[in-house]
Amino acid sequence: MKNQPRADKLAQEMVAVRNLIEGHANIQQMLDLAADEADRRAHVQENSRKLAWRVAGVFGGLALVSLAVAGGAIATSMRPAPPPDVLVVDRAGGVVQPLISLADFQISPEEATIRRNIETYVTNCEGYSYEQADTHYYTCAAFMSPQLQTQWALKWDKSHLDSPPNRYKKERRVRVKVGAIAVLRNGLGAAIGGRAGFIRTEMLNDVEDGLPTNWVANISFHWVNQPTNERDRRINDLGMEITDYSADRDLGVGKPAQATGPARQADQQSPASPMALVAPSNPQKVMP
Repeated sequence: MKNQPRADKLAQEMVAVRNLIEGHANIQQMLDLAADEADRRAHVQENSRKLAWRVAGVFGGLALVSLAVAGGAIATSMRPAPPPDVLVVDRAGGVVQPLISLADFQISPEEATIRRNIETYVTNCEGYSYEQADTHYYTCAAFMSPQLQTQWALKWDKSHLDSPPNRYKKERRVRVKVGAIAVLRNGLGAAIGGRAGFIRTEMLNDVEDGLPTNWVANISFHWVNQPTNERDRRINDLGMEITDYSADRDLGVGKPAQATGPARQADQQSPASPMALVAPSNPQKVMP
């Protein structure tokens, strides 16, 4: 019984709606317009939502780029400034060059030792002065293998006409300046040799006799652990034994000038200075 009034009321409303539709011929058009307007508003809202996300994404990207730029600027500002370049002027030639720190040329202790030994060996084997003849002789011998020591002793024998004492005598000196040194290694990285460039200058009575000449020395060596005397140990403390040595003129440099007439005549007139040399293993000193 309670549902009867509700049914009657619903029927009345349906009749009212039918009468409204029948009384207005364009009601369907109005409904279509209302539906189109609802669809338009929904489409506008969807486009607005997409545009908002796009704008937010653009501003977010700009914010990230700004943060990256700011971080780079801060890192750059915190980085210490590089040290200023120090220029050195050569007083003789007026050449300006930057001062280079030794830290830029740090090498391993092994390579530093090899280079030092090569320079010591070449300087003493190729150089000569009467006062330091025994130093040249024994310093070279301290690095040589037994075979090279035998050849070295024969080269310095007083009976050999071309021995350094007979050739240069007291008046002549040979100065050697070693330049670049390269350490040669095998496929396993072990040092087996070296190459050194040097300039050789002959002096007569402390005056240059002719132009300096350029040479290249090639050295083969290995390390040994053999008993040696104290004198050799002080020179060659780590046991570097040179097994082969050769020095050749640098073909890229012109021939040296011939010695002047007076200098050559003085050389020929100077009597030979007899020097008694002993084998490298003998601790005696070379005496005139």
